[in-house]
Formats: sequence, structure tokens, C-alpha cells
Amino acid sequence: MSFNSVKTDVNVALAKLFCRLPLSWQMACGRTLGRLFYCLPNRRKRIATINLNICFPDHNNHKALLKANLMATGQGVTEMLAALWYEPNNLSGQTMGRFSFSGFEHLENVLKQGSGCLLLSCHTTSIEWGIRGLNKKLADSGLPVGHMLARQHNNKDLEAHLEKARIGFVEKVIDKKNIRSLLQSIKSGHPVYYAPDQNFSYKVKFADFFGRPAATTTGTQNLAKKGVKVVPWFCFRTGPAHWRIEILPEMQELGQIDEAIAATQINQLFEQQIKQHPEQYLWVHRRFKNQPEGYDNPYK
Repeated sequence: MSFNSVKTDVNVALAKLFCRLPLSWQMACGRTLGRLFYCLPNRRKRIATINLNICFPDHNNHKALLKANLMATGQGVTEMLAALWYEPNNLSGQTMGRFSFSGFEHLENVLKQGSGCLLLSCHTTSIEWGIRGLNKKLADSGLPVGHMLARQHNNKDLEAHLEKARIGFVEKVIDKKNIRSLLQSIKSGHPVYYAPDQNFSYKVKFADFFGRPAATTTGTQNLAKKGVKVVPWFCFRTGPAHWRIEILPEMQELGQIDEAIAATQINQLFEQQIKQHPEQYLWVHRRFKNQPEGYDNPYK
């Protein structure tokens, strides 16, 4: 066994031990981690600063917004750990009481027709914890739980730990490039969690996102053209250790419109949701890295 494998195993063991703490303590630790992100110079802080300046040029206090975002990002780290290893057998009723749900009937109606769907969202800092909460709600309602589309981690030892933990609450993890497996899940009646809001370098249209061109995948609309139903959902934090999951009506016309228009509609949907809680989006990602001719990469 290599040194890197041992190091990964030790770090995962420590993460599991951390997840035995009360949930509110874990979340407080996450916010403390975020304060460190804010206080110390680092690459992700620089990226978040650039993104927030682009997307909120008229905000009256960029420093406060940046601090709030990095604290939310720090808590997002502990929320991801909680999704993986907190109450590993099943989320308790007390934990589920920390979630509120709205629009669940939109998803319920689609699944009761016997078809799966894409559960479309963007990378809010609570997304993976939200997936665990929504899947518990689906299971308790006697409905098929959502499978997860995810990028494979470069560290294969860590990826094995992540997949094992995720299978405990999503049943199946699908590589983001494995469209055949995604369609099989949907055909079998399962929703599939899908967040196509990050920078893409292939099969894209440039569509406005907060007034700036963003490389946006055409994959969502291509799947809709195949008859896949698309149901948006979003998870936002409403308190130190409370969350709201909102499910919106199916985007019924997405497969019938032009690719560029579809990309713009999806970005506008994400923008509307993010504006409600601008500090809770993953601004540490280089969303505007690939740009059309006439625009510079703002991160250089």
C-alpha cells in the first residue's frame, strides 16, 4: 500500500470521526474554516473575489459578500462530509426536521407517471447535503431515490471512499460522461441529480450568466430532446443548521427550443435562484474561464 493510499485512509477515518459530532457543531466548524479561507491569502479567495466583482458590480459591500461566501463555502465542506458520513445508516427524524420542502408535488407527479427525470440544479454550497435530504424524503414517500451524476476524482483511493459513501444514499453514482448509464437510470424510473453550471470546454453555447458570456453545456437540452423530463430543484441554507429544498415545475418546452435559447433559459433560472442567496453559490469555481472571441479570461 502506497503512502498516498495510507494518507487518504487516515484522512477519511478522521472525517468519519468528525461526523460523529452533533450536526450543529459540525456546521459551526465549517463556518470557522470559511473564516480562515477569508483571512488567509489563497487562490480560491482570489477567484471568488473576481467572480463576485463580475456578477455583482453594484453591490454596496463586496468585502462583506466575499466573507459571507467563503464562510458558506467552508460550511459547504462540512455539509458534504455530513452527507457522506453523518448518521450513515439513515437520517433521523430529528435531522430531517432541519429540512423544509416546497414544490415536492412537482417531482412526485413526474415519478408517479413511471418515468425518471433530470433533477436540474446549480452548485449551491449545500447541494450534496440537499441531495441526501431529498433522497430521504423520496424514500419515505415510497418513490425511487435519485442517482447522482458526478465527476471521477483524480485520487482513486479517495474516489473509492466517496463512491461507497454516496451509494448509501443515492444507490448509483454515474460518471458525468456516461450518458448511456444516465439514460438507463431515467428509463428505470429514477431521477438523476445533474448540475451543469460549471465551465465547459466542449459542446457548449456561450450564454449570459450575470451579464457575462459563460460556456454552457448543451447536454441538458440534448437530453430534453430525447424526451427526458427536466425538473429544477435547489437547496439553500435558511439558518445555521437548517435548509430549504425547493422543487420547481417541469421545464416542459426545453427540448423544443433552440440550443442557445435553452442555454440562456437555464442560466437565467440559476441566476434567479442565486440572487436570493448570493453568498451560497460556489463562486470559488472559474465559471468564466472559457470565453468567446473579444473577451479575456478574467482569472489570468
